[in-house]
Amino acid sequence: MLPPTKPKSRTPRERMPFRHIGSTILLATSFILAAGALVTWGIDQQIGPWAPDGVVVVTEDPSAEPSGSAGSPTPEADPSDPAERSRTTPPPLPPVDPSLLVPSVAGDPVRVLVSGVWINLPVVRPPLEGDGSARFPWCRVAEWMPNKGKADGKTGILFIYAHSRYWEFGGLLDKTPKQMLGQIIEVDVLPTGTGQKLLRLRYRVTEVRQHISTWADIADVPNGRVVLQTSETDRSDGPKMVVIGKYIDTTASTRTTPVTKPQICE
Repeated sequence: MLPPTKPKSRTPRERMPFRHIGSTILLATSFILAAGALVTWGIDQQIGPWAPDGVVVVTEDPSAEPSGSAGSPTPEADPSDPAERSRTTPPPLPPVDPSLLVPSVAGDPVRVLVSGVWINLPVVRPPLEGDGSARFPWCRVAEWMPNKGKADGKTGILFIYAHSRYWEFGGLLDKTPKQMLGQIIEVDVLPTGTGQKLLRLRYRVTEVRQHISTWADIADVPNGRVVLQTSETDRSDGPKMVVIGKYIDTTASTRTTPVTKPQICE
């Protein structure tokens, strides 16, 4: 499916993630500021008047008790509440040709969970067009940027993004930034050895940034953090929100590798 050629209004929960391309080469996993304009899918588009002025940053009180670093870990079970799942059953969409999936390798994140906001999604490498350019992000999965860091709690940032529908990352918008602080993010990672269990990395949300428009807005995020990103508006070129989590620990996960069935967003 070809990406949109101009800003397109979407219904609530059908917002587009922050997927942009560089000014000189196409990268499936980058977005930049070029001559004061946001470059979206190869088309120069100014952030419209709907975008608020300035980035809003909400951080954890340094004196607050780190809720995620002590006590019992979050449950290994599916965090989605049954009533919530029934309320947000996604409509059917065309399935993605399995041959288009970029295989995950050892060390790749394969699942992201935020039990407090009913997020439980497979994570895949970003899809590419045949010419290596960015393909419009899929639904029913989250995607991550391998060129930004590793899923090890120390190397670069683990940048994961998804559409802002209820059944993807929409839950991040259902709480205020202050309510997101202290939430636990879990990421399951493929082990490096055969026959080993998935690894489970835990992060505690310590910061939320709203109205993000360029990489410069998060350039100061320290290494070892996880960053979850989704759209704030119903436009593909609108501002974004990021939820930033500080690494807590790594343990063995009792979950299995999720079955990945991405669908084509319409």
